[in-house]
Amino acid sequence: MVSPTQAVLTNDWPLLSRAANWQPELAFEDLSVEQLATIARAEGIDFATALLHDRTLKTSANGGFCRMIQDDHQIPPRYDVIGIIPGAFHGQHKHTGADGVRLAETLHGVADRIEVVPVKSFGLLDENASTILNWLEANRGRRIALASISKGGADVKRALASSRAERAFATVNAWISVSGIVQGTPLVGWLQARPLRSGAFSLLLRLQGHRAAAVGELRRGEDAPLARWPELPRHLCIVHVCAFPLKQHLRHHWAPRGYDRLLPLGPNDGGGILLGDLPRLPGIICPIWGADHYFQPSWDATPLLRAIACAALVSGDVLQASQSAR
Repeated sequence: MVSPTQAVLTNDWPLLSRAANWQPELAFEDLSVEQLATIARAEGIDFATALLHDRTLKTSANGGFCRMIQDDHQIPPRYDVIGIIPGAFHGQHKHTGADGVRLAETLHGVADRIEVVPVKSFGLLDENASTILNWLEANRGRRIALASISKGGADVKRALASSRAERAFATVNAWISVSGIVQGTPLVGWLQARPLRSGAFSLLLRLQGHRAAAVGELRRGEDAPLARWPELPRHLCIVHVCAFPLKQHLRHHWAPRGYDRLLPLGPNDGGGILLGDLPRLPGIICPIWGADHYFQPSWDATPLLRAIACAALVSGDVLQASQSAR
């Protein structure tokens, strides 16, 4: 099985086929960051990436969802409002897509209203979580879906951990996390291990009006703020849209640097996410072969992202209905 995109390059098929037939007893949940790094050292980073892609789609939930995306006749339910949670530095670096404009255009027509939630451009987790909760409470009673980008996923995760979450998320049926840095990123550790570079970056943040402490909150590790998941609403459908690039697939000019910095740790998306963290995530994983963290590949990703969003909204509606029937 391959991902629901026409972007798989012809010369990638032998790699994907080899991965599909390799050690079939090795399941998706077996492929931790450490295991994938070991496989990458023995078989190559491309093979490790292809293997995780294959095993992601061989789970019933992930594979079933991806089959839904291929249904061109799938009509999404009409939501009252979709809130887009933008990514880091969305005020300074619109070229990354973090501002949510492209995602809003992709989602046009699937809700009566689409709004970008006014979180800070690089705010502390608690600050941005509070803004999200305030926005949800202002829209209480409406049928809501959330779509987050990169760091925006971390902000939503923090909001879900709040004592206000049960009420605020009561009518949120679906959350679509695009390249969500929801487990933190080892790029923070990479930066902190280089004091001169780290100091210069902290100074730049202060000059731009940001809090340098926001960087440390995004670190990856067992003691990190994003290490654990809170108890989640049973009616909430979560879909993680994750890029699975090989090095030749990297398109955004920031992606090669991020990819190379994390290469010793195994497969990654070029923007700070270790793909070996995906088996730890709650919800559905939708892997996109041939794209990097910034989702600006050589092919038009808009129809695919729209199909994913529609399938997620349908799934959220079905899950809400099944819970209400109990």
